[in-house]
Amino acid sequence: MKKQQAIYKIWRMLLPFIFILVLIHFVKDVTQDILRVSSVLDVFGNVKEDISYFPETLKKIYFWFSVSSFFAEIFLLVSIPIVMRRKNFSKLEMMTMTLVIYLLVYFVIAVSLDPRITTLFKSSLAIF
Repeated sequence: MKKQQAIYKIWRMLLPFIFILVLIHFVKDVTQDILRVSSVLDVFGNVKEDISYFPETLKKIYFWFSVSSFFAEIFLLVSIPIVMRRKNFSKLEMMTMTLVIYLLVYFVIAVSLDPRITTLFKSSLAIF
């Protein structure tokens, strides 16, 4: 039980930082991907995935995940402030936690598909 309470406290402490990161990334998505406007935020989370070698079905699935991540960000921008005001763990908080994990997994996959990152990772491993 104490372990759960410790995890819950850490989760609660991370929520404001998660909110700020999601807000910055959401604004970047809107300016860069939707409005096609260059901004300082273009550097933040600017992953250039190479999915050219994917079969068409996987490309469509990956595209669906990228679109759903945009809507997940919108949901998080609304839900995190509500969750931060509540004292008890709720279904909304569970959904928020699930979407944060979803975005983390999606981010790891997207970064791993960026040839710049994989090249950098391989060259750093070559040192050892």
